[in-house]
Amino acid sequence: MDDSIAIILNHLFNHKKVDVANISSLDKDRCKAKLASWDYSAKEFFEKSDFAEEEKGKILLSLLLDGINAKSIFEFLDWKGFEIVISSLFDELGFSVLSNFRFKDEFTRYEIDVLAYAYPYLFLIDCKYYRHPSPSIMKDAAIKQKERTEVIFEMFPILSEELIKKLALPLKSELRLYPVIISWKDHNIQYSSGIPIIPFNHLSGFLKEIDEFRDGLFNIPLLLK
Repeated sequence: MDDSIAIILNHLFNHKKVDVANISSLDKDRCKAKLASWDYSAKEFFEKSDFAEEEKGKILLSLLLDGINAKSIFEFLDWKGFEIVISSLFDELGFSVLSNFRFKDEFTRYEIDVLAYAYPYLFLIDCKYYRHPSPSIMKDAAIKQKERTEVIFEMFPILSEELIKKLALPLKSELRLYPVIISWKDHNIQYSSGIPIIPFNHLSGFLKEIDEFRDGLFNIPLLLK
């Protein structure tokens, strides 16, 4: 990653105030060229201090699609930034996406980081941005995501109106609910009780091959009436 990308990311996530006057001529030209590809002028971008999640997602996804190393980008993010990347990627792949979905039963409040739908899959995604995740932590995360999925299934008659509207779910169809953990760390895809724990750099491959091994994953069929 060159310095111009680091300058842009630092400003985008408010890690470091950027004084354009102190940027080298080379980096200034590189920033201008890259920002122009996202329909920003350098002046507009560096004078802006608050970016919407959609804007951040567009920029981050563009960098990833340009081949910038994911790990070097993720070093600039926090957990929220990582969720934005995941939401943007699923959106780019044609999924209907709903972020930070909150619901509650009689006793407990729950939140799903990202819901992503493309028939017949409804992925319930927990984004994990741990710097040093242990196997036990990820196993616990998978168990909790399975529990959230089971609660959503049980409460679907109550939640259905909102989810059908926001995710454009098809009526009179059978969907399958798949809990998934996505980690930013690089490792092989792991499984805990049939729930995949997927590193970001394997996510696209996982989605391309899901039809081949979906029956071996934990899932709950859901009939929409």
